Amino acid sequence: MSTAVKDTSQKGIFSNKTIALGIGIYSIVEAVIAYFIVFNPLYVKPVFHNTALEEAGVPYTVKFFGKLFASEAEKASGQVITAFSTTVLNIVMLYIIMTGVPILLAFFYNKGYAFAKTYLTVVFAAKAVIGMVPMLVPFPYLRNSIRIFGIAEAVVYLCACGLFVYLNSVEYADDMLMTEAEIAAMKARAKIGGLMLVLMAALVVCEKFAMGGYGINWSIYLGWSDQQITQGYVLILLFAVAVLAAILYIREADWAMCFFGGFGGAAALANLAAVINKIIWVNTTYKSQKALMAQGDEDAAAWVGQNGMGASWWRRFVFIIVCFVIAGAMTFFAVKSLKKKLLAKPASDEKKAALMVLIGVAGLVLCFILTIVAITMWDKKQYSEFVMGAMDYMYFIVYGGLTLFLALSTFAGYDFTKWGMLAIYIIVGSANFSTIFKVFSARKNMAAANPGYVGYDYIISAALYILSLVCCLTVIVMFAFRDVSNYLYNKRNSD
Repeated sequence: MSTAVKDTSQKGIFSNKTIALGIGIYSIVEAVIAYFIVFNPLYVKPVFHNTALEEAGVPYTVKFFGKLFASEAEKASGQVITAFSTTVLNIVMLYIIMTGVPILLAFFYNKGYAFAKTYLTVVFAAKAVIGMVPMLVPFPYLRNSIRIFGIAEAVVYLCACGLFVYLNSVEYADDMLMTEAEIAAMKARAKIGGLMLVLMAALVVCEKFAMGGYGINWSIYLGWSDQQITQGYVLILLFAVAVLAAILYIREADWAMCFFGGFGGAAALANLAAVINKIIWVNTTYKSQKALMAQGDEDAAAWVGQNGMGASWWRRFVFIIVCFVIAGAMTFFAVKSLKKKLLAKPASDEKKAALMVLIGVAGLVLCFILTIVAITMWDKKQYSEFVMGAMDYMYFIVYGGLTLFLALSTFAGYDFTKWGMLAIYIIVGSANFSTIFKVFSARKNMAAANPGYVGYDYIISAALYILSLVCCLTVIVMFAFRDVSNYLYNKRNSD
């Protein structure tokens, strides 16, 4: 049976031929512009203008195949011979993927092949995410022209992705013989999904500008340093999942709203904590240093000069507040759309299963809280100064977002969450388990060096780690109680 299905209902600018032609023309124009803005400065020029060799005073020449066809005189001259063929091959491969694939799919779309419409949606969504990379990931060697080009690409491909989501939805409605009420409901979901995607896009962009206001580019909780690039990748990952979630939400995948609600809530709480920390910092450290500077303390004056509250400080602080507002709005709309499922009362014969679900979710949230408190206490003993970095807030957003996402998904009736809980418990539980021995070992060493030392803070920290492991064990009730799955299924399909 042929997979070619002509859609004769599409006319004018939405005809297969017009859309396919537009994709082809835009792909070619994009390829030309991309060469001059992206490929030439990032791939071609570094080969012919090798900064490292030039600064070292090493003579070099560029041959297409390097030393392969170089003359004996060139090989014996002592100069470095670099190959250009590898660069050309990389550019060609990128063009095949980024330009050739859309054009090929546009050809099949024009011929009426059903699969092309779905694959073009995926390609456009992926290219929209790629377009955001120069904006969100702070690569030091990127020019502003590349960032502007990436933003323009992201906007164009998000619009193209939205068009194909619409076309796929129309086809889906026809195939499923939807009623007018069902079509209206799908349109309403499309509006909500689009709103959530816009809010997430605004959030990740504002997070990028707020990043410098969080602190230095490290994480005292993770023990990582120089994590500026990693922070950008976290934002890209959140945006990528948001695009997927917004698309699938139209097809009644309510877990998408759980994603927006969970990570929106985590981002709101993380940014609220950042605002409070900044206010505390101003009222304690900064004011005390200003007072010392007024007394003529040169060290304090130097400190104030480096950590002053100039225009850049206030701009970053405002971005933190904006992030809190956007994340809060995203959480509000997500929870509002899930309200009926979240508040659905269990039937009389489902109360025991509902209790098991409540225990599982409570254990998940408590594990997060206990882990954060335990790490804070332990790090304060490890480091001479406890200074939160920008990556710490990303850690809160990711770990807290996963926790709230699974909690909301469970209350919304999704059964896959127990596997998500198990995965988190394996990762977090294993790390907490090993840290318990480190805490007790550190306390033992302190007691040996200081006779009579008790170390209550060490004991409390270890106890919190142990309690977090106890919370991990609550996942057993989600697997052991057989009626949980039936209860979640009924809740997910409740009106």
